[in-house]
Amino acid sequence: MLLRQATMADLPQIESIIRDGRELLAAQAIDQWQGSYPNTSILVDDIHQGWTVVLEENNEILGTAAIIPGEDPTYKEIEGQWLTKQAPYLAIHRVAVSSHHHGRGLAGELFQRLFDQIDHAANIESVRIDTHPQNMAMQHVIKKNGFNETGTIDLTAAGLPGTKDFAYERLTVNANPAHVVATATVK
Repeated sequence: MLLRQATMADLPQIESIIRDGRELLAAQAIDQWQGSYPNTSILVDDIHQGWTVVLEENNEILGTAAIIPGEDPTYKEIEGQWLTKQAPYLAIHRVAVSSHHHGRGLAGELFQRLFDQIDHAANIESVRIDTHPQNMAMQHVIKKNGFNETGTIDLTAAGLPGTKDFAYERLTVNANPAHVVATATVK
């Protein structure tokens, strides 16, 4: 398996994986991704910005995620407390794996390959992610991959007013102790 940056040629497979994820969430009666989010223009922008990565095997995309540097507007306010303060972080959004390969642990594989790369980036001190409170499968994957639950965030800044997600953070090997404000505990 290979983790690589996505290109526009990958868009049809990425859209298919996102569509599968939307359908799986709907089948579980989870109100996540049930509107127009994430839409094609968001996915195209992610690719153009260089944020989208794909997990590929034998020329087939098995999973995708957007890895976004800088301050995420949805993470400015939290009901709870981030593990870090004033530290450079990456935000992971739009994680999805192919429905044709469920049960293979692909989300975990995607995260581990990302962390291998992120831990080599001396200027990144943590990784943040969020998910819907009813998305138990994603919560399990997030916690299993070393993230700590930090509270809840409001998704108004992402165009989803009234929606609150569970927020998580994972320190990298480069976390500066002066920026760590909360103790990381595994729940």
